[in-house]
Amino acid sequence: MRTTPVTAAAALAVTGFLLTGCGTSSDHGAHPGDDEPFVGPSLAAFDPCSALSQSDLQHVGVTAPGEPVDENGEVGCDFRGDDEYLLRISKAEQTDLAAWKAQRGGFNAFQPNQVGTHPGISAVPSGAEFSWCRQIVGAGDGSVSVEIKYTAENGPADAETCDKALQVAQVLEPNLP
Repeated sequence: MRTTPVTAAAALAVTGFLLTGCGTSSDHGAHPGDDEPFVGPSLAAFDPCSALSQSDLQHVGVTAPGEPVDENGEVGCDFRGDDEYLLRISKAEQTDLAAWKAQRGGFNAFQPNQVGTHPGISAVPSGAEFSWCRQIVGAGDGSVSVEIKYTAENGPADAETCDKALQVAQVLEPNLP
């Protein structure tokens, strides 16, 4: 049997048509922007002032509503405790745990830990102005911090201060992305 150029061209066209339908499943449904890197859950909707219920706040000794704060790129909320301490819950949408680890030198104590299903860091900052401990929790592409601050007159932060920060963070953790 002899193949004519028209027959050969038709066979190639049919073969090409059939092969375009045999792509991988990842080819189907491709959308513009699929080449962009995956971005994790965002903290944009997380509100530090409403992250804990009134009963949770009362459980940790807070009776007054929180006051919004915006400090050093962190948006947060300050709550006054009934035993002369300050509870601050803050979010840093662009500061993940790796960025906190790079700041390790600014802390007197710095211990990686786990808060529920999220990785965390318990940290006692350097300085004498306050006696405080910060529990940092990795969340989304950033982090959320729970700080317990006492005045410097109460002495340096101790295990109890960091335990309290961890306890508050554990209550807060299920609300994190």
